[in-house]
Amino acid sequence: MPFTTREHHRIHYTTHGERSSPPLLLVMGMGLSSRGWGALPEKLAQHFFVITFDNRGTGHSSTRLGFLKMREMADDAVAVLDAVGIPPREGSAGGANVFGISMGGMIAQELALRHPERVRALALGATHASYLVSRKPSLCAMVDFVSVVARGRRNRPGVIGRLLTTPAFVAANPDVVGAWFHRSDHARPLAALTQLSAILGHHTSPRLNQIACPTLVLSGDQDRLVPVQNAYALARLIPNARLVILQGAGHVFPLEQEDQTARALMEHFLAPAPGTASIPSSSLRNPPGAGSSPGE
Repeated sequence: MPFTTREHHRIHYTTHGERSSPPLLLVMGMGLSSRGWGALPEKLAQHFFVITFDNRGTGHSSTRLGFLKMREMADDAVAVLDAVGIPPREGSAGGANVFGISMGGMIAQELALRHPERVRALALGATHASYLVSRKPSLCAMVDFVSVVARGRRNRPGVIGRLLTTPAFVAANPDVVGAWFHRSDHARPLAALTQLSAILGHHTSPRLNQIACPTLVLSGDQDRLVPVQNAYALARLIPNARLVILQGAGHVFPLEQEDQTARALMEHFLAPAPGTASIPSSSLRNPPGAGSSPGE
């Protein structure tokens, strides 16, 4: 079981796929270990060298209670890239593709801003640029969120499904959400609250115009936890960002629409750089039901 350390903090990570493939770092959201990605890493490993890790307080990584800043978790991600041997970007070589979801998308923003040489392309899912100025969840969704944080691993599948997915998905897959949440090894309440302190302090809005790497913003149109309006706002703040809205998907859209998510990420991360030859793209079609930002 591979680990790295940063400032006496132990970080567990895993890798999938061939080392010679383009590197792709997946950054998980609040309270969940890297097992919350389900089968997505193996699916993406057909095209990438996929790296996942447990944020502090989850899975096999160590826990630090108290206040936490998003930049600290971004520096944890850099420690993982160093441990795996992904060098900084220099010209057209080096750096990693990075996909973060929810809190992981906030970590990914800080990673791209604090360490731009480590990120060759960026994808941000179900996230926002600032808690203070974000579109907030409804009162009902906030009640469910508090319940999930407080109950941790003792949560009821019905509440989890209602908050993180859509009624249609739960109805069609009644046992999937509970099994996924159990595998995800949710953080204990105090550890989750430590991560929540970083979310409440997250505010990258004034700096996002500094992001120069190709960026994709992804959201489900039925996200109850981070409403889809936040994705539109985020895409407007990042120069030349592309926005994809997954129709009929909730907050954990990689669980609900795994194939569509994988296609969107492959299309983005395997796209040729400007001025280079095109790559074969027969398998990289637009996700069914994906939309575009206004005006496109």
